[in-house]
Amino acid sequence: MQKVPIDLAKPGMVLAKTVFNDKGMTLCAEGTELSANVIDRLMKMHVSSLTLKGHPVDLGTETKTGEQRVQELSARFSMVHGDPIMDMLEAAIEQAILSRQEEDDSAPQGRDAS
Repeated sequence: MQKVPIDLAKPGMVLAKTVFNDKGMTLCAEGTELSANVIDRLMKMHVSSLTLKGHPVDLGTETKTGEQRVQELSARFSMVHGDPIMDMLEAAIEQAILSRQEEDDSAPQGRDAS
């Protein structure tokens, strides 16, 4: 599963998550295969990104481990350590990073991974 900017979406890609508008109305269901027409309509409805099955787009981002991301997070929050709200926020982000890493590690590898 990969979240990508809508301008990188191509016909044939498949939605991994349902697309909603800002009022919660469903615009496109999970599992929908994108066509040029669907992508154009979503753009006109100001949808900025889509979550697609697999990893169909190389976003040019370097791959970091969850532990590396947690270390960077800790460095970013170093000036506010001890603030109860910021500590809770940091812990929540750390949990999300590690959960995402576990999800990525358990995903099938290869070209046909979805």
